[in-house]
Amino acid sequence: MSASRVTIVVVTHNSADVAAQCLDSIERHAQGASTIVVDNASGDASVEIARARPLVRVIASAGNEGFSKANNRALREVATEFALVLNPDARLTATTIPELLAAALRSPRAAAFGPLTEHEDGAPQVSFGPDLSLLAERRQRRLVTGVKAGKPEAIAQWRTLAAEERAVDWISGSCMLLRMSAARAVGFFDERYFLYEEDADLCLRLRRAGHDVRFVPSARVIHALGTSMAKSSDRAREAYDQSHRLYYRLHRNVFERAVLEAVIAAKRLRRG
Repeated sequence: MSASRVTIVVVTHNSADVAAQCLDSIERHAQGASTIVVDNASGDASVEIARARPLVRVIASAGNEGFSKANNRALREVATEFALVLNPDARLTATTIPELLAAALRSPRAAAFGPLTEHEDGAPQVSFGPDLSLLAERRQRRLVTGVKAGKPEAIAQWRTLAAEERAVDWISGSCMLLRMSAARAVGFFDERYFLYEEDADLCLRLRRAGHDVRFVPSARVIHALGTSMAKSSDRAREAYDQSHRLYYRLHRNVFERAVLEAVIAAKRLRRG
């Protein structure tokens, strides 16, 4: 399957330090794919970097509209069969698009496909997981922190989970191939999410509509995980909490919503 069947969507916000490498990887590994960059009112050179690429179309927003709304701006204009949502701090490899498209060919009922994401040095990242719930998130947090710390038992668990292509509940929006017919039918990302959890929400709605979400470890992406949080940690934490509240309000019961509020309050007290 050719990359010409894919439109790549990149949302930038003060992403000048990483955008050039991202766009370089697209030029190198996605020849034939259209690229749309939506810039959320960056105060740096993000727009100029994107506009310097002759094959990139730039949509410049008047303000920072958030991840969901910015992606939807581009997704509504996509005419290809597939769209690849890609973070500006992520870089394609030679395997990314060919392997994701091959998975789409094997699984015609699946609507979203996520690659294996790695750090620059090849260290693994956890880019998929179970539906968000209090218990599931506790287990997922233990796995993520263990993998990040390089704990042998966590790495072994991750390797088991990531050993083969399979259906999962959600995949990371840092790199997500969408079958446009299915994504369009559910309304793309929920624009009430400013940042975080919009990927888990979209995957849940796609599965409720009868589609699979698939993790494809043969497709590889390099992701500088955590750059957004590092640039504006207080704002990112606030967005994270708000998105959690929204997800639980939409998809979890009253008891779990109350417990989540207590957890958020306790975290804020610890941070002072």
